[in-house]
Amino acid sequence: HWPGNVRELKSAFEFAFVSCQEAMVRPAHFPAHILRGEQPECEPVRTIPQRLQDLKKQSLSNALKSAGGNQSEAARLLGISRTSVWQQMKRYGLKSRDFKVN
Repeated sequence: HWPGNVRELKSAFEFAFVSCQEAMVRPAHFPAHILRGEQPECEPVRTIPQRLQDLKKQSLSNALKSAGGNQSEAARLLGISRTSVWQQMKRYGLKSRDFKVN
């Protein structure tokens, strides 16, 4: 049973995919209101992409921290290309030097 529309279902899966740090997405990775079987409070749909972007930025930051600022290693950790890491760093205003270990 899904209480919302297809767009909400897609957003819930995107949220789970981005927030998951494991090899498999599990129910716990979905937004809390879904696990409780509740409808989310009314909020504009435009906030969902912003939250998704925040999660993507946080995931990239975490990977760069783990990799000591090494973009190739961060790309490997995230399972994306080095070019994608570079593009996302540019989009989010992140600098490799901010993640290097001294």
